[in-house]
Parts: sequence; C-alpha cells; structure tokens
Amino acid sequence: NRVPEVVGMFQKEVAERVVAQPGDDAYGRLAVITQAIADARIVMHLPAAAFTPPPKVASAVVHVVPRAERPSAERLKKLERVTAAAFGQRRKMLRSSLKQLGGAALCEAAGIEPDARAEVIDIAGFLRLADALK
Repeated sequence: NRVPEVVGMFQKEVAERVVAQPGDDAYGRLAVITQAIADARIVMHLPAAAFTPPPKVASAVVHVVPRAERPSAERLKKLERVTAAAFGQRRKMLRSSLKQLGGAALCEAAGIEPDARAEVIDIAGFLRLADALK
C-alpha cells in the first residue's frame, strides 16, 4: 500500500531541512533520506500572524510525492548508517566521520572524494556510499 502523496505543515526550519539541497545550511540526514525516497518541495509559507493565537514560529507546507523507484529496505538501512556517521560530525571530512564504516576506502569505493564534507555530497553520492558499505 503506497501513499500517493503527503502534504504536511511544519515549523519553517523543519520544512527547510526536508527540502534542503547540498551546500545549504539546512542540508542533513533528514533531507538525504527524505529525498532518497520522495520528491519534496515547499508549497506555501505561513507567517505566525496567520494563526490565532500566533505561535512564536513561522510555518511552511511541504508536498511530498514518493518516488516510483525507491531504495530497498536494506539499502535504506545502509543509507541511514552512512548519513548518521557523516552528519554526526558535520564539519569533519568524510574520511574521518566515516572512519568506523571504512573511511577513505569507503569513499573511494563510492567515487567520493575522502576530503569532502557531508554537506556537499548529493543524494546519489550518499546512495553510492550506502552501496559500497559492507
């Protein structure tokens, strides 16, 4: 049973994390895993003044459409391990942050520069890292 789409309202900062792209400050595990399985985009911004009583934060509506081809459960589990390690030490180079999973050798097997940082690796790169994980 596949859900055809999901529309949800989130705190603006959370919505930005879901749709973030490599290089964005908000780019992290949530963006990588969400975008590996679905296309997500912000469709509306709502200021706090739109609500009564107004909350202390702005909101955004996110539209999520699952991809026709998604990673298998095993591949997704590996992706979760890789992203947890890579973004767990965000400012470190991948060869250091992924050391427990294979470090530079894992990066090279995936065709990723070991000196790169997690925030610049695209979804395809993280999927290659997951595939290279033993």
